[in-house]
Amino acid sequence: MVPMSSPLSINDALAGEDAISQVRTSTGGVHWLASIAEENGRVTIRRWDGSGITELTPSANVRSRVMEYGGGAYDAAADLVAYCDDVTARVMLLEDGNHRALTQQQARFRWGDLHLVPERRMLIAVREDHEATPEAQTEIVALDLDGDNADGGRILLTGADFYAGPRVHEGQLAWFQWAHPNMSWDSSEVVLCSLDDPSDARVVAGGQGVSAQHPLWCCHGQLAWSSDETGFWNWYTDDGDDTLAWTVQHDCDIPTWVLDKAPVAAVGRDLLAAIEFVDGIGVLALWQPSTGGVTYPLPGTASIESVAALGDEVFVVASWPDRAASLVRLSPTGDREEIVPSTPSVGAVVPSSRWAPSLAGPVQSWFYTRKDLHSPPLLVMTHGGPTSARDSAYDRQVQFWVSRGFAVLDVNYSGSTGFGRAYRDRLKGQWGILDVADVVAGVKDVTDAGLADADRVAITGGSAGGYTTLQALVTTDVFAAGMSSYGIGDLRALVEDTHKAESRYPDSLIGPWPEAEQTYLDRSPVTQLENLRTPMLILQGLEDKVVPPNQAYAMADAVRAAGKPLALVTFEGEGHGFRGMATRRTALESKISFLQQVFGMEHSPDVPVLDIENMEGRQ
Repeated sequence: MVPMSSPLSINDALAGEDAISQVRTSTGGVHWLASIAEENGRVTIRRWDGSGITELTPSANVRSRVMEYGGGAYDAAADLVAYCDDVTARVMLLEDGNHRALTQQQARFRWGDLHLVPERRMLIAVREDHEATPEAQTEIVALDLDGDNADGGRILLTGADFYAGPRVHEGQLAWFQWAHPNMSWDSSEVVLCSLDDPSDARVVAGGQGVSAQHPLWCCHGQLAWSSDETGFWNWYTDDGDDTLAWTVQHDCDIPTWVLDKAPVAAVGRDLLAAIEFVDGIGVLALWQPSTGGVTYPLPGTASIESVAALGDEVFVVASWPDRAASLVRLSPTGDREEIVPSTPSVGAVVPSSRWAPSLAGPVQSWFYTRKDLHSPPLLVMTHGGPTSARDSAYDRQVQFWVSRGFAVLDVNYSGSTGFGRAYRDRLKGQWGILDVADVVAGVKDVTDAGLADADRVAITGGSAGGYTTLQALVTTDVFAAGMSSYGIGDLRALVEDTHKAESRYPDSLIGPWPEAEQTYLDRSPVTQLENLRTPMLILQGLEDKVVPPNQAYAMADAVRAAGKPLALVTFEGEGHGFRGMATRRTALESKISFLQQVFGMEHSPDVPVLDIENMEGRQ
């Protein structure tokens, strides 16, 4: 790759590497999911058995659609591999080299969070029934590994709004659950019962105002789980007599957006390998419950995506600040081997973590800049969610902007995860207020330090991040340009057209619906368009059901009426999120051309010149 002093090309910025995730171990070897860039992101299972890597599902797309975002699309145990095939909408089993369907091809049920129980010839899964009304019904079911499961699986647990993380050990079934109007990070419970008598259940941890999640069986049969009862997601285990706790002032777990296993694993006879977030950086921590000792065997990571163990060996999907993710094998002696390696990118810019004072307390951001840039234009990025976060992992598109002469500020505004419950809870009832104040605070911190040009600050985001972008443009005068990709302009769309998993999400962020309808209106950018006086690039899919195109047209009209530079770029066949490579290319080319023109920068010769209205006299 070219040194970062040279502009990163559009091709390099969009180039896909085979992303890896969700490492699992079994007697058959080490497994993981690989998203194949050259096959439009098709996801397959790969296995390493000590002698080489093989692909196990060459004709499948291994993906779950439970909770819309999916997760838990496969599991491996003993010599078995079970997986959800998105091509056929079936759950499949790989056994003795043969693939066979465990479920019928139909549209009623969705399965995810798969968990094999070989000794019972059983596959436990979270199942959604989409014929139920008024919303999909979530249950935990058992699929017979030797049957056709024509009924979609035998129901084990029903009644809760949401189930996740079913795990079995010696006839005991553990899981976690939550109920409307909570999200799992608001209030959730870890529950335990007999697999033979699920009606006899007891709550192990969690409850109102506490998020307990991701139960895990340790090697001695103790149950471990995470809970944020101290204000941070920490790990606990029950040794039969006492509850042992690893309590630190850091989050050691992640929110349940998808039904994948948490980045945690039981190692050997007395270790728990987990992620620990320190100043936004995810590091691998080994906790020994019997002594309370903690060690950190893998320095230099940006985050930890998943962890598995085989005996005393640990396998980690780790992301890095200067290169793509890799699959790392750690031996008990500390030896390290990269099963799926990655190579450092020459000249990659590693961000610094910055904290800025804001309305509800300090706010964290990742700041990227080159040493040879003096008072460069600043691009502020606002992540989606909004209850998610950005880490410092290598990101080609961030590197693209830095290579083109921009500084980048990636803001983990109030509500972001990885900084404890108080930080996460700040956004309750304050979405559209605190997130905007936080991005403004981050900009002030950087520009006051002379690290970027205060007169050339742009803000960009998509979906929920697009909402923060639009809200910042109609309520502040800090930004000299804005770029919205399918940004939420009307908050009512979040409750009128959404799915079960997020149907009550706005209750905590804004207020209960419809009682708080006026608040939804007051904080919707579409009701404040008279204040939209900033040059804007608006990118919009014409098939978007969450943010209908008419919202984009209304925003464009407002910018046009104010006489400000405007470019509206629409895409046929694209919905809420851009997936096609041609669309992604056009979107990135439009963004760089737009900002270079609006900020009076030299135009990149490898990028088509975007047609921008009202640019007369600004060149």
